[in-house]
Amino acid sequence: MAKVVVVGGGTSGFAAAIAAARAGADVTLLEQSSYLGGTMTGGLVPGIVSLRHQPWRDQETLVEMETSHAGDQVVQGIAQEMIDRLIDAGGAYGIPGQATIRVSFDPEIMKVVIDKMCREAGVAVEYHTKVTAVLRENGRVVGVKANFGDEIVADHVIDTTGDGHVAWLAGARYEQGEKGDPTYVQPISMYFLMGGVALDKTIDYACSGREDFSEGYLRKLRKLYEEGKPLTIPGLPRLREVAAQAGDYPGAFGSTTLNPRAHNNILRPIFRNGRVVYDITMHNVDMAYRVDATDNKTLSEAIGSMRDFTLKIGEFYRKYVPGYENAYVLQIADNIGIRETRRVVGAYMLTGEDVLEARSFPDSIGYCGATVDVHNIDGSESTRMTAIRGGRLYQIPYRILVPEAIDGLLVAGRCVSADRVACGSIRQQAGCIVTGQAAGVAAALATDQGVEARHLPIGLLQQALKDQGAQL
Repeated sequence: MAKVVVVGGGTSGFAAAIAAARAGADVTLLEQSSYLGGTMTGGLVPGIVSLRHQPWRDQETLVEMETSHAGDQVVQGIAQEMIDRLIDAGGAYGIPGQATIRVSFDPEIMKVVIDKMCREAGVAVEYHTKVTAVLRENGRVVGVKANFGDEIVADHVIDTTGDGHVAWLAGARYEQGEKGDPTYVQPISMYFLMGGVALDKTIDYACSGREDFSEGYLRKLRKLYEEGKPLTIPGLPRLREVAAQAGDYPGAFGSTTLNPRAHNNILRPIFRNGRVVYDITMHNVDMAYRVDATDNKTLSEAIGSMRDFTLKIGEFYRKYVPGYENAYVLQIADNIGIRETRRVVGAYMLTGEDVLEARSFPDSIGYCGATVDVHNIDGSESTRMTAIRGGRLYQIPYRILVPEAIDGLLVAGRCVSADRVACGSIRQQAGCIVTGQAAGVAAALATDQGVEARHLPIGLLQQALKDQGAQL
């Protein structure tokens, strides 16, 4: 039986572990926190984006992402199974068997669901475990050493740490930032919840004509609220501008050019106990800029600043936003939202041109139709969304999971081999689950076939993925 170790139990890691176990491997999943799911759970990012193809995001598509079934569903397999189980448990909005463009879910129920899925597949989950070294024989990765001193031997190791931590320990080549600057990366967010919200007043304000919202958006916003459905308010730029002029809008870590009007600041009601809860809202706010998140000292400084920033943003809402007069910061995410660090150089590097031109690959492991979502590096401009040309899809090549010169190791999630532009699309949750599932199956099959993962016959991998319900 193949022995596979998956390092990191986030969005790609849990999928990799389940896929490898279902493909017949003996799997150990190492997770440094006390829960699985990464940013989906501890990061309070309660929405899975791009399981369904969405060619473009504007106000009218953004507001109904959680309720719309428009476009073709392009990601299935473990992702859809997870959603169906969440819906059955009252932990997600939707219809079993059909993902919405953005699936709204309860992060606490998500923790339980994916832990159960792992254990039912036979995965040995080890929490509070961090990898400190890589075991190698003749240059090949043959296992890892954990923080408790344990050495865990494996036929294949899968790096789903997000930061490419295992690949870095193994000496893999990687890229970070741009032009040799590791801080030229997307900003970090620390999601948070606010309670005590009277969202009806916020919606009344949004519909008052004082913000730059289209009539179509406002009609849909009001209708969704009246029907008790999920919705999105993409920030209130006029109020942020007024607050900034009065000196009441906080500055962000690492930025001296933050533009309050352009600042990413999205709010959504949460989903709990089988229904949308309108008196608690989730907030997605860019909070720290030009941070090399692989530098623990700088990252720690940024985290402290972001918590302080959260309280100040809470004050802004109380003072300026109708419906938040008696609101309070209810919860701050444990897991911070890091969008970009190391991108491991693989047998092939997915490029922005590949994504935007909707290219196909003979070694495809799945589809991705997510817009290229690249947040401005200093907060001076709005987040740039770039649609795939012609509203099409691109295929994800298996080679981006295979480090260029190191055997015994695969990568999945946001540390796959992609340039900055391509990373802006594939780093999103759907892409992470697709690459995770493929890496898990590949690790199990390569060992069974007696070959290195880079030499695994692609037809064999593709058929095994189809057998697991993946859409190729």
